[in-house]
This record gives sequence, structure tokens and C-alpha cells, in this order.
Amino acid sequence: MALKIKLKPHEKAIINGAVIQNGPRAAEFIVKNFAQILREPEVMQEQDATTPAKRTYFSAQLMLLDPENVERYRPVFDGFLKDLKGALTNPEMLAKLATAGEAVAQNNYYQALRQLRDVIEYESVLLGALSPTVATTPPQGDDSAAHGDDTPSKG
Repeated sequence: MALKIKLKPHEKAIINGAVIQNGPRAAEFIVKNFAQILREPEVMQEQDATTPAKRTYFSAQLMLLDPENVERYRPVFDGFLKDLKGALTNPEMLAKLATAGEAVAQNNYYQALRQLRDVIEYESVLLGALSPTVATTPPQGDDSAAHGDDTPSKG
């Protein structure tokens, strides 16, 4: 089955490890056989792999981009995947993690990345829901926030 790829002006893509960059106009091309392809917006930088789902994605990405060292990255991926499966309870996300693991086992790293993008989105919603609660909840025993100022309570 053929795959149609659309690149924006000056957008980069990685095809079987080769980085290509589009010219000044949008381009479209068709890949007729299986190839490992990653468009620039799908590439995660190492410094951005800051959460469990993002670290799992990044390790799968390394297998796609550096096929000579897959066996070095696979145990790292497997460990991150196992930890993530243990932390999540959402059945849909657990199914996506299972599909990502199966895809990696079949050396279909792009399919794993597709599944993990959904998990990253889910994770960001969870982390976003936690952040305001953590930021606005005063520590135990600190009732100065209840007074609306920094003056110590009298009591």
C-alpha cells in the first residue's frame, strides 16, 4: 500500500535514516514500499522527553532513527513501556500501549509512535489536571493562605 507524504515549505523528513528538506514550496510524494518515515513535527528532541510517555516515545523514535542500535534501545523502551502500563488504568490507553509494544516487536516503530502520541496527549491532560491543584493547595499546617495575606494567624 502506498503512503502519501505532504511536506510544507522547508519542512524536513527522515526516510530510512536520511534527512531530507523540502524546498520553498509545499510538496507531495508517494512512497510505494515500506520505509521508516518521520516528518519534522513528529520528531521529539531528547530534552523534551520529560514525562514517562514522552520518554517511551523518544526511545521508540531512537529505534526508528538508528536501526543499527535497536538492540541497545529496545530494553530501555521495554522498561519505560512496562512502567507506563503499571501507572495507567485507562483501558483505551493501555490498549494503545499494548499496540505500541506489538509494533516495536514487529520493527514497525512508526506505528508505535502513532499510538504513543495519543498516550502523550492523555498524559498531558492528566498532568494538567494535577498542576493547578498542587499549585493552589497550601501545605498542611499553613493557614496563612486562608487569611489572604502573609501575616501569621493569631491563636
